[in-house]
Amino acid sequence: MTSLSARRMAACIASAAVAASVVVPATASAKGPKTDRNEQCTGTNNIVGRGSTFQNAAQLIWNPGFNTTTSSVGCSGTQFGKQTPKPEYRNTAKADRGSGACLKVFGAEKETPNKEYSFCGTDEAPNEKQKEEIETHKTGGEPESLETIPVLQGAEAVIIHLPEGCTASSEPTEAKGKVAKLGRLSLDGATVDGIYRGEIKDWKEVITAQAGHAKDELHCTGGVAEEEDEINRVVRTDHSGTTHIFKKYLEQVNPAPFKAEKYEESYEGSGTNCGEKFPSETKDWEEVASGCQNQRWPEGTKPVVRQAETGNPGVINHVNTLPSSIGYADVAVAEEYKFFSSKADKGGENKGGEKNTRFWAVLQNSSTAGGTYADPSSKGDTEKLGNSNCSKTKYIESGAKEFPPASTRAIWSQAKASNIEETYALCGLTYDLAFREYFPYLAGTPFEANGKETATNVENYLFYEVSSKGGGKEIKNHFYEALPAEVKKKAEEGILEIGYKEA
Repeated sequence: MTSLSARRMAACIASAAVAASVVVPATASAKGPKTDRNEQCTGTNNIVGRGSTFQNAAQLIWNPGFNTTTSSVGCSGTQFGKQTPKPEYRNTAKADRGSGACLKVFGAEKETPNKEYSFCGTDEAPNEKQKEEIETHKTGGEPESLETIPVLQGAEAVIIHLPEGCTASSEPTEAKGKVAKLGRLSLDGATVDGIYRGEIKDWKEVITAQAGHAKDELHCTGGVAEEEDEINRVVRTDHSGTTHIFKKYLEQVNPAPFKAEKYEESYEGSGTNCGEKFPSETKDWEEVASGCQNQRWPEGTKPVVRQAETGNPGVINHVNTLPSSIGYADVAVAEEYKFFSSKADKGGENKGGEKNTRFWAVLQNSSTAGGTYADPSSKGDTEKLGNSNCSKTKYIESGAKEFPPASTRAIWSQAKASNIEETYALCGLTYDLAFREYFPYLAGTPFEANGKETATNVENYLFYEVSSKGGGKEIKNHFYEALPAEVKKKAEEGILEIGYKEA
């Protein structure tokens, strides 16, 4: 068998197509996608993935959409080969949740890869070490075979549960000089950083830290006692891409080092799973953003709060039930769980103003005190369906490296949203991992027999995810944003490389 990428040249090199025994369906014509995808919808076995909960809400739309779309992308039984391979994104079991679960199922962090999963989702792109670990599990083939495919971007919300009896108000300056009157806090980056460093310990200190910024106020029926309730810093229990994005934001806000907690285990003995135990030591946000360090946080007078439930739902549900707490979660999952639904009596802006103790904060989108602020949702903290407020996000790389990277076979782990934005500052990319060549990973396993179909179906599904005719269109008004144009181009180039190819 030849690689799919070689077969896609068949339309231009007819003789090569014949020699490779490529059959080009009659439907793969000028009316189809711009790129000749002559293997589309020819496979029948399912497409199994797991990982990122940041991405999960999108997968809940894409999984059925791939088999129901009437556009030229996807496989609903009418396109090209007319088969309907079904995508399945497993995100219910604890072991399947989180970007760390993706990296591990592909063989990073000293794990044995599970060949049942043909792709996986992560918001923490593999670094050089993780990429090398994954690629050591193949036999032969080309040296660079892991594809890190950006598929989506989204916003993270800083979620807050004030002490019982307290509400908040603020008057932030938004885009174009408009001053909003909100029933919730408007936080600058330095305050969020100070809370998670354990330096800002209670809500009265939050207001003091932001004096003169956005007219933030607390209104507590119990007075000073409630204002001085210590803040519970709720964090992800599992290795998390959402945590990675959050720390990449804090890294830009304040690169100064801090005393990192001693870390041996998290909840119920589930630790880094990297075979490492960490002492109390000096670190910075960049050093604890990725890999085995991802679950570590600054020491404080009160330890960070971890919970039994993994994924973004774990943080959302814990903040929801724990007064005087703060957390972080992607806005799509926050909306999915109706954390901010006024109808469910859990917060949300309305004509009468905020009436509850729970909300997501408005964040500063500049590095200057008194600058402008923005909401993570394009519709604000309401029930209305909208997008992540990331449509104009500027992505950069640590170390002044070029963004986007040269290809999806390069390292994307240093990509991050600039914290100086026209709109919301706390945005991030989420990725799907796949292989340029599946044969070197599947040879000699029970999955080799269907290897060609696996490669074909993954390519088909990922192409659908990023296409403006498929997943990019269907994700609108579900609290995400399609990829920026320059990133989408790189993603499509990488997807079209995915193939099988015998060693």
